[in-house]
Amino acid sequence: MIINKKVLITGATGFIGKHLADRLIKEGWSVRFLVRNPNKLAASLQSVTDIVVGDLSDEAALALAVKEVEVVFHCAANVNTWDTWDNYYSANVLGLTNLLLAINAQGSVSRFVHLSTVDVYGFPVLPCDEQSIISKSGFGYGDSKLMAETVLKEYAEKFNMPYTIIRPANVMGPGSQFIQRIGTELRSGLMLMISGGVSNAGFVYIDNLIDYLLWSASSEKAEGQCFNVRDNFDVSWAQFLSTFKQGISGKGIVISLPFVIADYCARCFEVFYKVFLPIKEPLLHRLLVRFFGRTCGHSAEKIRVSSQIKSKVDFAEAMTQSCNWFLEQNVNNKAK
Repeated sequence: MIINKKVLITGATGFIGKHLADRLIKEGWSVRFLVRNPNKLAASLQSVTDIVVGDLSDEAALALAVKEVEVVFHCAANVNTWDTWDNYYSANVLGLTNLLLAINAQGSVSRFVHLSTVDVYGFPVLPCDEQSIISKSGFGYGDSKLMAETVLKEYAEKFNMPYTIIRPANVMGPGSQFIQRIGTELRSGLMLMISGGVSNAGFVYIDNLIDYLLWSASSEKAEGQCFNVRDNFDVSWAQFLSTFKQGISGKGIVISLPFVIADYCARCFEVFYKVFLPIKEPLLHRLLVRFFGRTCGHSAEKIRVSSQIKSKVDFAEAMTQSCNWFLEQNVNNKAK
């Protein structure tokens, strides 16, 4: 464990960044945040005084944020499921570039931990590992994160900066966006399942992911490496949706469509929204069809062997915590 090293977290107001910050503070790290709006920080983080207000386009804020920092956890990103390429590129590629330039101007870091995604594989039928050949898929989030990985590797090689790239699968737990989104449909809406929900959902519980992030910040085995991260259990979307619906006593309707039909419907929705509702996310689009209809269960054997970390939270406990959080959110929202 690294204690009392100065750490910068970007994206501390987000799901993963918030959980990471909580753990680091609890374990005695000296933490600094780069945030656009400090008021959006979780209550548990409001007491942190080392906060730099700004974003990844703010040169002055970046210079202050990276000053005397030894470890950087870069969690900030545009993770929207529907957005323009310009917005993805600005946040995920240019934002990273600006952060690296600020680090270069201020000095060096002992480790730069970059949070990427398994979306860089582009939703193949079969699972991938870190040696798999990757090319752009046409979806903005995954393509921009793939470009960001390339930028980081080139920078690290040029300036001899130690780094680790972490590619999480679908991160579940309290605060997860897709737990909130899917839970809302399972509670009283309409949830689409693709081809019977047989695809591997590829989950990693948030606390298990944080264990790997902390290891990657200090281990020599992690330096210069890229790792897929997911828990060592195989769960289909059908199993997940059934467990989730039961856990929240949901009354929503789950329907299943073959991949080909769902993909055709998604294309139609995209055309309609582009013409009549251009600023809104379609109810169904091709990324969602691939998200639920292709494997997210990519191999995480490399990081398990390298780190010797065993997931502390299993699927049953992960679902219990996720369901409890979702139900609590509903109670709080009704009380407002």
